[in-house]
Amino acid sequence: MATYDDLAQWALALLRDTVGVTALVVAGASGVVESGALSAEDLQDAQVARRESGESGDVLAILVMDTGETGAVSGKVASCSVFVYDRGGYSNIRAAREAVIIALINQPVSLARDGYIVQTQYVARSGHIKFQQFNLDCERVDFRGAVHHDESDDLYA
Repeated sequence: MATYDDLAQWALALLRDTVGVTALVVAGASGVVESGALSAEDLQDAQVARRESGESGDVLAILVMDTGETGAVSGKVASCSVFVYDRGGYSNIRAAREAVIIALINQPVSLARDGYIVQTQYVARSGHIKFQQFNLDCERVDFRGAVHHDESDDLYA
């Protein structure tokens, strides 16, 4: 099992490798990006590619954002959010959102610094968000997992 620096890095890798997700994105796996890597031009290019292909059921992009860790060492929780972007309505977003949730929930994660998450949990979703300025539809889906640490070096274990 690969080891990841944080929950978002794991989610990004898993979503890029999940055919059920990438099949719903205009650019496939390359349309699943990390926060900060998506520009207005990328969204416009995806919209043009979708129009030229005659395909109308794929979302323009999926973005994964690290939302950090909270709590003390013994009760630390890691979290991330996944944003599904499209233009022209919510129906494409709904299908991609469900594929993302199915791909990520109840999965184990191996983290750097001898940490691990036994089971990733679906926390909540935002519902339909409309950014009028960009003519962009979106939905945010939040995930978290309790971080455990390998205590195999404990002499008393």
